[in-house]
Amino acid sequence: MKTILVILMCTLSISAHAVWDGYERGKIVRVDVTGATNYGFRIWLEGHPKMCANIDPSNTANWAYLNETDSNYQIYISVLLSAKAMGKDVTVYTKKGSNGYCKIGYISN
Repeated sequence: MKTILVILMCTLSISAHAVWDGYERGKIVRVDVTGATNYGFRIWLEGHPKMCANIDPSNTANWAYLNETDSNYQIYISVLLSAKAMGKDVTVYTKKGSNGYCKIGYISN
């Protein structure tokens, strides 16, 4: 029974990661804020990893963004800024947009 549970947990973990074009874990080292729909809130993680490299290893985008019109925008911003201020690691899951940049779709800390 324990073996089945471990296999199921591993399968679910792999499936959860498969829906994202990239995911990285680290400390937020830089935040940029600009116009609401111009990749309005941008983050960089320590070491500047490529954020959407799972689907496209040639993608060089080392930052991820949110726009003001995104669902839960204020909550995302609050969690990300709190993690930065406290020096805590976050896991950022991203999707590659048609623009080639990486859009934040899920975060965990």
